[in-house]
Amino acid sequence: MYETVSLLPGVTLRCVPAQRFKQSCLSIQFLRPMCREEAALNALIPAILLRGTARRPDLRSITEHLDDLYGASVGELVRRVGDYQTMGLYLSFLEDRFAMTGDVILEPMVDFLEELLLEPVVEDGGFSRDFVAGEKRNLIANLEARKNDKRTYAADQLMQKMCSADSYGIPRLGRKEDVEVIDPVAAYTHYQRVLTQ
Repeated sequence: MYETVSLLPGVTLRCVPAQRFKQSCLSIQFLRPMCREEAALNALIPAILLRGTARRPDLRSITEHLDDLYGASVGELVRRVGDYQTMGLYLSFLEDRFAMTGDVILEPMVDFLEELLLEPVVEDGGFSRDFVAGEKRNLIANLEARKNDKRTYAADQLMQKMCSADSYGIPRLGRKEDVEVIDPVAAYTHYQRVLTQ
């Protein structure tokens, strides 16, 4: 059983309490309509956010912070839910009750999630050029690697052909040619729009 709380219009918290696990998880997901103009941007943004923040501007400082929180981890989420695409972040960490006396983990993890979402590294009105370039390379490599898995490639091609006139035919991670044209300012502008809609 889970609890649902409406925090703000369009913002819902779902909590699944369970005492049997030693780990907790926390995720935030933005629900977006699946459309070609946004698919690649939505797939790229979570990875960019994980590269650094204003306070922790590189992967090393983020890793050190997570190590201080009993080896917590954070990852990106990009999913398809029917005609919608979800993008977001997923955090996994030790339950407070298993930490050493006086140590709290949930609260710093919530603060860290806020930092990742609201304090990205920004340069010249856009995300960091290095972060965007690196994550574009990673996403393009991921898209190209799908061709090596014949079952995945065949299923992708089938969906794109069968649903070519429908949003369901749009690949979950976008298309290579759409990723290639993304620039730091466009990505940051889109992210600001996602946060406010």
